[in-house]
Amino acid sequence: MDYRFSSEDEAFRQEVKDFLREEWHPVPYRQYGGIAADMELPEIQAQTHEFTKKLVDKGWYTMSWPEEAGGQDAPAGRQIVYAEELAYAGAPQGAPAGNITGAIMIHGSPRLKSEFLPQMANGDIEWAQGFSEPNAGTDLASLQTRAVKDGDSYVVSGQKIWTSGAYRANWGHFLVRTDQDAPKHRGISYLVVDMKTPGITLRPLYDMLGRHYWSEVFLDEVRVPADNMLGEENRGWYAAMTTLNFERTGGPGRAAGLLAHLDHFLDMCKETKFNGKPVLDDVTVKRQLADLRIQIEITRALSYRVAWVNSHGGEAVLEGSTLNYRSHLLTQFQFEPTLVKIIRYHRLFGIDEERALGHGMYGTRYTMDQGHGFAGGGGLWLAPNIIAQRGLGLPR
Repeated sequence: MDYRFSSEDEAFRQEVKDFLREEWHPVPYRQYGGIAADMELPEIQAQTHEFTKKLVDKGWYTMSWPEEAGGQDAPAGRQIVYAEELAYAGAPQGAPAGNITGAIMIHGSPRLKSEFLPQMANGDIEWAQGFSEPNAGTDLASLQTRAVKDGDSYVVSGQKIWTSGAYRANWGHFLVRTDQDAPKHRGISYLVVDMKTPGITLRPLYDMLGRHYWSEVFLDEVRVPADNMLGEENRGWYAAMTTLNFERTGGPGRAAGLLAHLDHFLDMCKETKFNGKPVLDDVTVKRQLADLRIQIEITRALSYRVAWVNSHGGEAVLEGSTLNYRSHLLTQFQFEPTLVKIIRYHRLFGIDEERALGHGMYGTRYTMDQGHGFAGGGGLWLAPNIIAQRGLGLPR
């Protein structure tokens, strides 16, 4: 593959940079590698929604979608440039949620596509993903939330956990068990659920920083129209794998976000002294930061490989899972730990504390990243099996 971008792609990169300079004005710590620690605050959400509408107006929000779905079917180079520049600027995601978008496009009925895709293309839907349960995490197929057919509806009862953004979502996509007697992978169906349906109760789950990001979702005889099913009854596992494949495949934005974080860190180090000496006078620190820069470039090259395989009609299961696994390892066990070791006790200061370096984001990100290996479909711990079995075709 050729890692070079065309002159058209580079011209588009400059156009995106100019647009971001004019239209994206984040709070300072939002620039430190992407998601802010307070991303659930209403004002941050309002800013995100406003910026998304600007992307919609530019015609960029669905550039990766196929033309028959109302997108531009943009070439890989253009998509990579777009994702990189938004991530480097710390801007919100520049496209509808890829996991549920792919599932609807591939497995949705004509009605579901016509109802949801236009709303998603306009940035008007917030989705909640109801997969995990208290006793069904990495062994997702053991889920017990039950859906019983009743006329033209399913009556759903059960519990979901670790549901990201559920309290602000207007729609959810849920895995439910529709055949209690079938083998566990074969009795599951996939439903699209209006989160305002009577019988849905949310209970907040807080992280180590006290943020309400996740929720427990309790479903008590929630009535869902039968034609809100993605794929076939009792074969929802296969449709769900589409969702998880999109979720577990890392994109070029990851490397660009890390690079932005590292660049800001370097700027801070140039102005910071410990015991009267500039931080960058320490040769060990220079070597550590140089190594992180190399690791970011390796991650970026892998993300380009994923995009190249996908753009040539392949299915980048091996490449995408490898990238996801490597990204989790780098972030959780090397990148963030290295930065907080360099800044020493400053890691203890929170956001906007007077003595904090980098607006307090270094210690904050380190804390937040401790759960990355469990999020996103258990990317860190399941990835080796996915790489071996589905990527390399090895036996169980």
